[in-house]
Amino acid sequence: MAESTPALVDVFKEKAALVAAKVTEVADLSQAMRYVVQISEEKPPCELLAPEPGTQLGPLSENNLPTRIQPIIAAPDLDDEGFFALEKTCKAKGIRCIRNGLHRYLAGFDVGLVWAQFAIADSGTCVVSTTDEEVRLATMICESSVLLLRKSAIKANLASIAPQLRILQGTGNPESTTFITGPSRTADIERVLTIGVHGPLELHIILLEE
Repeated sequence: MAESTPALVDVFKEKAALVAAKVTEVADLSQAMRYVVQISEEKPPCELLAPEPGTQLGPLSENNLPTRIQPIIAAPDLDDEGFFALEKTCKAKGIRCIRNGLHRYLAGFDVGLVWAQFAIADSGTCVVSTTDEEVRLATMICESSVLLLRKSAIKANLASIAPQLRILQGTGNPESTTFITGPSRTADIERVLTIGVHGPLELHIILLEE
């Protein structure tokens, strides 16, 4: 994979910040895993948007919704080495780490961690392409979405990734390609901007060299 230029990385970071994404550069994957756990520790308890039988509940949130006591990080597309490293750190912090069965947590969970295949510098957009439903759920029903992104995957504009997208869409597999630009937002209701109505409340992008 071709190396990304520092100029493209700078443009991507600038544009991503403009749409309220939080971009962090790390030295390696182990540092990225520590950052993910830190996000889970620092965020408020997850609000449950639907009943979740068998879950130990905490106090009501400021929105008068029940909260889950134990935080959950879902990381469905980490390889075994990465997942077990994350799971070990999570256990020490009292955090549950899962990689499958995300449909059991449709009421919401704390952090969803997945890889982005590409990024578009001129709009601060990340592209997640997958055939795995678990990965799709991890980006949709979490409160904090975290995307791992290699700097070499940052391209100048949409046209720059068109050849790769054609290859992905031409495999014959049921590929789902999602363009993610900042956290979920809408102004449908009386033109008032609201964050998190249709998805995550915040987006973190972790940049790695490789």
